[in-house]
Amino acid sequence: MDSDEGSELYASDVEHNYPTNIFKESETDGLIDSYKPSFDAYFTHASSRTRTSTNVFSQRVVPLSPEEHNAALARASAHLYTPQVPFDSSSFKRWARELDEGFNILFYGLGSKRGILNDFAKHVSRRGHVVVVNAFHPSVTVRDMLASIARVPGVQSTSTSAPTQERVAEHFASSDSPHLFLIVHSLDRSPKLARAISLFALSPNIHIAASIDRLNAPLLFSASQLAARKGSFFSSDRVAKNVGYDWLWHDLTTLAPYTSELAFADRTSISGASSSRARVDIANSVSGPLTESAAIHVLAAVTAKAKKLFSLLAAKQLENADSSDVSEVNSAHSPHDQQHFGLTYDALFTLARDAFIATNDTALRALLGEFRDHGLVVSAAQPGASGGEVLWIPLRKERLSKLVGNLDRDAT
Repeated sequence: MDSDEGSELYASDVEHNYPTNIFKESETDGLIDSYKPSFDAYFTHASSRTRTSTNVFSQRVVPLSPEEHNAALARASAHLYTPQVPFDSSSFKRWARELDEGFNILFYGLGSKRGILNDFAKHVSRRGHVVVVNAFHPSVTVRDMLASIARVPGVQSTSTSAPTQERVAEHFASSDSPHLFLIVHSLDRSPKLARAISLFALSPNIHIAASIDRLNAPLLFSASQLAARKGSFFSSDRVAKNVGYDWLWHDLTTLAPYTSELAFADRTSISGASSSRARVDIANSVSGPLTESAAIHVLAAVTAKAKKLFSLLAAKQLENADSSDVSEVNSAHSPHDQQHFGLTYDALFTLARDAFIATNDTALRALLGEFRDHGLVVSAAQPGASGGEVLWIPLRKERLSKLVGNLDRDAT
């Protein structure tokens, strides 16, 4: 533009010939082109819809059967290597001094701490009475702990029943009472024991050394309980107000296996195994995953017609699975996923009638009732407007094929 015309040149008057693909999304992958201005890219991404995957990790991972779980544990135990963390028993004197100063000790860290705490219990047994509580044992209760404390001379009253927490706190609040050292293993396993201990943990002559194993164990204690301290303010007249722990936290990482702590765990109860069968079939009270051994035991106790009906339903389910997409079959790990390969009740009734297994509705439901009660056959409402009933066997394809093969061999 000529300067003689009295006009100035502005940047907005200049026409820019940008490539047209700068302001368009890539046709190949739908992503914003890297040459797009940053402010436009920001608003484009902000306005786009966030996509959330429907894949759930627990449904993508194949759950183990109890037999597979026990076999894996046996193989792991054969090659078990436990690293040892050196421990100096001279720490016992420091811990005992901290207890004498009016603190209670809480040990945390990876690995079993039971062996070290039992050795510490022997160390302090010369200073007073010692009570060891295995909180990881499922049958240990507050009454059991109080009954053990009642064996200390002077604690047990004239009554034959176990003393209360208030009675224990009152007894050890006096200056002439003996010292009690309470060793608690895996305190976080029993919240009831933790609450009971808080009622007499501030007693001046009760000293507590406990261990925790779980990451969320500190959530058992409130801020006021953690801030509570022992001292002369403790009074037997207001025992209910003397609630707290007065913890000193110590890292006691040992990397030792939890052999004793897990001795009472049910290895047949596999955490993470699919339990959606109880949600799918509301009328069925059975919960937990169906195993091959359980199915074999049930099939051995039913009639020949019931076995034929089970084999008929299993054959049709396997046939539907073979005709389905491979990716769909591989992703069907839970009982709810197996519903896609199931059979409607009307179709099963037609097949059973043609095979002379059940000639009427009452006979078919009687045969299915035995399988429903034991979880071998589950049902759900058919999706859609028809509202029919879909029946299927909650076993994966390879396990169901193996079970049908065993039934065929037994029949011949």
